[in-house]
Formats: sequence, structure tokens, C-alpha cells
Amino acid sequence: MTTVAPSRELTDSEHLALAEFLSRTAGLVFDRSRRPAIAGIVSDRIAATGAADLGAYLARVSAPTGADERQRLLDEVTIPETHFFRNPPQMHALQHRLLPELMRRAVARGRALTIWSAGCSSGEEPYSLAMLALEVAETLPEAPEIRIVATDLSSAAVSATVRGRYAGRSLALVEPERLERFFAPGVGGAFEVSPEVRALVDVRLHNLVTDQPPFEHGEVDLVVCRNVTIYFARDTTRDLVGRFHGVLGAGGYLVLGHAETLWQVTDAFTLVTLGDAFAYRKDVPVVRVPEPEPEPEPRPRRPLPAPRVAPPRPHSRDELDHVPDPDLATDLLRLAREAMEQTRYGEAARLAAAAATASPFEVDAYLVEGRARATVGDDAGSLVALRKAVYLSPELGHARFALAGALSRCGEHAAAAREYRAAAVSLPSTSESELVDLLDGCDVVQLVTLSRRLADECDRRAVEEG
Repeated sequence: MTTVAPSRELTDSEHLALAEFLSRTAGLVFDRSRRPAIAGIVSDRIAATGAADLGAYLARVSAPTGADERQRLLDEVTIPETHFFRNPPQMHALQHRLLPELMRRAVARGRALTIWSAGCSSGEEPYSLAMLALEVAETLPEAPEIRIVATDLSSAAVSATVRGRYAGRSLALVEPERLERFFAPGVGGAFEVSPEVRALVDVRLHNLVTDQPPFEHGEVDLVVCRNVTIYFARDTTRDLVGRFHGVLGAGGYLVLGHAETLWQVTDAFTLVTLGDAFAYRKDVPVVRVPEPEPEPEPRPRRPLPAPRVAPPRPHSRDELDHVPDPDLATDLLRLAREAMEQTRYGEAARLAAAAATASPFEVDAYLVEGRARATVGDDAGSLVALRKAVYLSPELGHARFALAGALSRCGEHAAAAREYRAAAVSLPSTSESELVDLLDGCDVVQLVTLSRRLADECDRRAVEEG
């Protein structure tokens, strides 16, 4: 194998060898879009270790004696950006739905509430969970002991979590009341997590792909693993989710990132809609008591699918006096967004549809309507709205991504593949403000990679279904 060039470029064979090593060692997928970044990292590590070339370096980190350097490499390639209370809809669902339910169940079972923050990065996620748990516990007549295990592949991330010192953008979503209660001022304008919060979090170095879960079977109530599987191939994700299923108790929940899904990964969980968020639940198997003879023992039944919510009725032009009114559209759209934030999705869809009628070229109205309809299971209605948004503004990557998801859920896999590829092209030029909810702590490159992977999966599904 040839030496890595000073320009930090990798040949095709070098990139393949490095990508295979990272996939085998940690499940990480580095496609061509991330090739320049990984080339720079490995070039620096080759120079630091004095290895002759990439082949010699990979031999070194693959050997039993190369564990320290292997960890340094993994630390370099896994440095995601994150912040406290990331993805507000998920935080709202955790505080008002999942944590109260799981705490009451833990009390009834007489044991601790156990949470696994899998891929905890620099600690903002597990500490956010600890703060929410403390707040929820205060609202209950009786609360269980709270135990949060935070794990990450990166030793640098684990060290940052143990330090518990944060500043800048990391704290952007921390409300003043929480900042005052759960943090103490530190050096240089930073804030340190309070002992009350630290006491709930057990931080460990752990490789999700090669290490066994740090729990017994059925020991965990909640697994939070957000924006981790976007780095993985589908088979790696399937194996990991299987391990999550094993450590979760009956009725436990798995929370993934905004853009992650278990579609074509596993059917072992039930998708639960939680306002503008969602989670996957490990349900209790249904066991029927056999009838007395001679009645045969009935078979266990599969859980019934959730009832579909009737699509909301859009306002007619008569209701808007037939006159296009951009000011009215602005007011209706503001009310639609407020309804979305308050999880009143039927009302949000009606208001957004009325806004679109008042101003037919208002792209955001179609986007809000599409999101609202999709949330209540009306994917066919969502398609109508999202197609209009893409027709009016085909350059919007987040609109393309949303349309692709709706097409896929409606079984239009070939069309979904085309939209995912169009999203991959347009996402880098879409404004950051439009991508806040979709990114959820990821960067655009990762979302582009995910779009391409989902496009390939949709192509395979289209071929399978003929």
C-alpha cells in the first residue's frame, strides 16, 4: 500500500482499507463524501506515530498492542456537536409522557428507574435526562431511585462528561431557571453541572458494536441513542437494536434521533407517537389463557395497529371570501405553528391549509400542513401538501427529505428514492435555520449521507416488490 500523500488525499484502495477497519472496529461508515475529513485525520495520526504508510498504521492499530492508538483514532473520528435539551419535542415527550410513566412503573416494581444514554458524546444528553428526571420526580407522590448509565466510544467524550463543564452553544437551550438550579458558575464563563445531577449519572467507555451491553436482560427502562445509527450500516444497526431490545424490560422505550428509523431494521418494537416526537416501545407479549376442552387454545394475537386519525378538513375558499390575503395567511400560519408546538395536529393542519388557501404560494404553509398530517398518520394527505411545497421550491432540502419519507410510508419506494437523492443534492444549500429540527445535532454531511443510504434502501425495496 502506498504512502499517504502530503496533500492528505487517499487513493481508492487506501480509503477502502481504512473504511473497512473503522466499520469492523466500531461500525462506523465513512463514504466518499467524508473522505477528505478522514484522510486528514489519519494523515496526522500516521505522522504522530511515525508509521511508514497507511498499511503500517492499520497493522499497528489492529494489533493487540495497538489499543491506545486505536482509541486515539476513534476519538478523532467521533467528535459530534451537541447541546443540552437537544430536540425540544423529544424533551417535552420525555418530561410529560415517558418519564412519568416509567417512574410510576418502577415504583410499582420496587426498583430503580434505569436509563441508558448510549452514545452520550460529551455529556449534555445524560445530564439533560437527569435534570428532567429530577423535575418529574418532584411532581409524583412517590419516586424511584434514578440511575442513568452514559456510555460512549470516545475516551475524550467520556472525559468531557466526567468533567461536566460547559459553555457557549452547548447551553443555548438551557432555560434560566434550570441554569440557576442545576449549574454552578465555573472558570472563564463556563458552567459546571451540579453534584445533584452528577450523582445520577454513571459514565463509562463502551463500544456499542464490539462490547456487550452493560446491563442484564430486561434491566433497562429507557434507551436513548440519538444520531448514532446514522454512522452505521443497516446490518450493524439491526444488531445494535437487537441488543437494545434484549436489555429493555417489557414496556420499555427506545428513543432515536429525529432522522433515524427502524424501518427495514426490526419489527420487534411498536412505534408510539408522542406529540411531535416518537419513540419505540417493547411491548409485553400477548398470552391467551386456553379455553376448557374441547375448545382449542387460541393463538397469541398480534397487537392491533393504532387507529388512523381522520385527515383534518381544510378550509374552503368560501370561508376565506375567495380573496387571496397574504396578511391573513401569515396570521393563520403563526397559529398553525403554535398548534404544532402544543401537539394539536389536526388544528395545525386545518390552519396551515387555510393559510395556503389565503396565499397559494406560501411554501411554509404546505410544509406545516404536511408535517401535521404525517404526525397523525395521514400520509396520503401529507403527500399532497408536501408535493406542492416541493413544486414551489424544489431547492428546499428539508422539503425533499420530508416528501421522500411520506412517499416511502405510502409504498411509493421508487419515487421516494428519487426524492431522497434530490434531498442529498439540495440539503447543503438549504439555510441552517430551515434544518434545525431535521439536523437535531447532526451536521449536513451526515444528513446527506443518510439521504443517500435511504435512497438505496428504497431502491432495493422497489425491486423486491416488483
